[in-house]
Amino acid sequence: MSDSEKDTWREYQKLVLSELRRLDGNMEKLGERVDRAVKHERGNRQTVELGVQAELTRIALEVQSLKIKAGVWGIMGGLLPAITAVVIRQL
Repeated sequence: MSDSEKDTWREYQKLVLSELRRLDGNMEKLGERVDRAVKHERGNRQTVELGVQAELTRIALEVQSLKIKAGVWGIMGGLLPAITAVVIRQL
């Protein structure tokens, strides 16, 4: 191998190594961006999950309230004919 070929190879080596370093740096930056994006999305997901859980709790409380009201109205509806029968009998 002649000196000019060695110099050309050395230049090519330097070029390849600098390109590999550049690509490695870009990969590190990309990995950092992905990590930040994943952390951000996890935070968003947790916020949404907490909101959904709060809404489910609120709905469950409303259902319980409606069950109690329905029971009270059911008792009232059942007592009305009984009271009416007692009052009619007294007459």
